[in-house]
Amino acid sequence: MFRASLDKGEWQVQPIHIDDLVEAVVRLLRHAGPIALKLDAVGPAPMTTDELTATLRHWLGLGVAPRIRIPWWLLAWVARLGIGPATRESLTMLAAGNCAPVTPFVSALGFRPMAMDQALARHPAASADLAEARDGAIAPILPVLLALVWLAGGIVSLTFAPPDLIATWLTRVGLSGFTATAALWAGSLADIAIALALLARMRWAALAGVALMLVYTAILTAAAPELWADPFGPLVKNTAVLGLSLAVHAKEIRHA
Repeated sequence: MFRASLDKGEWQVQPIHIDDLVEAVVRLLRHAGPIALKLDAVGPAPMTTDELTATLRHWLGLGVAPRIRIPWWLLAWVARLGIGPATRESLTMLAAGNCAPVTPFVSALGFRPMAMDQALARHPAASADLAEARDGAIAPILPVLLALVWLAGGIVSLTFAPPDLIATWLTRVGLSGFTATAALWAGSLADIAIALALLARMRWAALAGVALMLVYTAILTAAAPELWADPFGPLVKNTAVLGLSLAVHAKEIRHA
């Protein structure tokens, strides 16, 4: 198990717990008379992103783990592609600093926000919180991984696979000549289309991939059932792709 460190892990943040934020809003709503001020809703003191990570890990019941630094250029690349929790705006905000004096907040509202570890201690983490934290780290890249599978299938069939080998397999399923060529292009373009749909976060893209994979599997099972016993597992691996596709679809539905 490792812990990720954003760049050097020294970016300054000043998080405020949701309980304190709600309390601040309630007090402002109950304030008698007009209010003409702008408040920075911040926690009691700045902390680095590494310190925030350590605080959250402690809350989740996780111990000390080796540190893996995620460099700035990789964070920016992932944010630009939209395949992670960070956005270009959030990275710009982190790099510029996201802190403010807490004194105006305390003076205006009459209470001091809790330190992050103190606030988290009021709501002990449950097993679901740990599962969500672990799932959240990998979930954004699942559609990308699945898209790469489909993209590779489409591109390899058209450009890198030996033509004689492709012709042999198409002949085994009863296709030859123009029909075989049309089927090859149709299948490859369908694979690429599903990959692009997954990258575009289109709903039902994963299920469309499941349907196409089941068609491929059924055809190959009828034409060459021995592939199920092949040591490289060309058909057995479809079960893993099926599981990945269903997981991606579940995420699509959940965040729809």
